[in-house]
Amino acid sequence: MFDHWGRELDPDSLQRAMGAIDLDAAEGGCPACGARFPTTAKRCPECGLRFG
Repeated sequence: MFDHWGRELDPDSLQRAMGAIDLDAAEGGCPACGARFPTTAKRCPECGLRFG
C-alpha cells in the first residue's frame, strides 16, 4: 500500500501514516508534528494544532 506514495514521504511522516488509530487510548499522537499527548488535550502541546 505504501510502496507507491510512501517513497515521497520522509521516514517520520511515513511512520505516523502507518500508525493504527486506537480511539480508546489514553495517549495520542499529533498528525502534524508527531508529539505524544493525552487524548483529552484540545491542542497539541508542541505545535498548537487544534483538535475537535
